[in-house]
Amino acid sequence: MVSFVGFDLETTGVSSFRDAPVSFGFVEHVDSGGSRESVIVEGYINPGIPIPAGATGVHHITDEMVADAAPLGTAVDDIAQRLSDVWTEGGAIVGMNVGYDLTMIESLCRRLELRTLSERGGPGAVLDILVIDRHFDKWRKGKRTLIDLCRHYDVPLGDAHSASADAEASLSVFERQREQFPELGTLALGDVNATLRAWYQEWLTSFSSYLEKRGEAPVSLGRYEWPIHANH
Repeated sequence: MVSFVGFDLETTGVSSFRDAPVSFGFVEHVDSGGSRESVIVEGYINPGIPIPAGATGVHHITDEMVADAAPLGTAVDDIAQRLSDVWTEGGAIVGMNVGYDLTMIESLCRRLELRTLSERGGPGAVLDILVIDRHFDKWRKGKRTLIDLCRHYDVPLGDAHSASADAEASLSVFERQREQFPELGTLALGDVNATLRAWYQEWLTSFSSYLEKRGEAPVSLGRYEWPIHANH
């Protein structure tokens, strides 16, 4: 039986290549005595730089809260290894716009001279609830933030912008998507990334064309790589 593990980071900013995480969350739903339990691994991270006020305004994590947390290098190495362990054991990582999170970890591994996800044998299967939602319900109007997806799929969202709460919400949304879109259940684990990459690139191509029609710059080529984006 495949293990699906929700994953999320809260960070200092919106760039996968320049910013750093300040907290992380892994969540797995397991059956225990006929009931479902959430196994949560979470923690704060000291990014080694002041957390911008704008970022704190989103996730409410302050410099004081991370002062005694694991330093960036230790935390990134631990997160990369946890991701690798999930994939090595035949599991899949689930998240919301999770290419951002995975790209940040890969980028930081390179910057900090740690073994990258690629060097640890990854990435394995990745399931992004935003990519799935856009593919199966592409003409639905309105925003598609995690809050919006939780509302649409009737999933409770606890402490929004808490890494573990967002990871759990993403996992629960994915479980609803599997019920609603039977095609997801027929995908072989080894085909998941190629399939979702094609879905993602289809949407990104359309979005890039939309930007160009508005007179804006097209999406950079590096964004087309998935689930880990390239910095070009």
